[in-house]
Amino acid sequence: MYLQSIMSNYLNENKQEFSIENNFKPLTVSKKSWNFEDKRATKSFTFESNRFLEAFVIQILKYKRETDAIIEFRVKENKVGCIVHALSPNISEIEIEATEDIDKIKKDVMYYYAK
Repeated sequence: MYLQSIMSNYLNENKQEFSIENNFKPLTVSKKSWNFEDKRATKSFTFESNRFLEAFVIQILKYKRETDAIIEFRVKENKVGCIVHALSPNISEIEIEATEDIDKIKKDVMYYYAK
């Protein structure tokens, strides 16, 4: 009898009433940080120190060697402006992948060179 009461309490403690109204959360769409136009995607990156900026530029140059996308970047003071040009009449998967990779490069640089 004792084991039966212990097990019944154990098995019943995880039972919960499921209600759609209480657990419903609307989907949120993440905002794209790149500005997409007809034949290009642009984004500006701001850095706090020259060490991060220089590491980012070096990694972008290395990435340009590996990708098929046309990447243009400009450096002024503590900002780097990146432009990914489309090879076709519209932005394709190659350019979208390049924008995602550039965001990952920025994140990696900020993590790797953090103090």
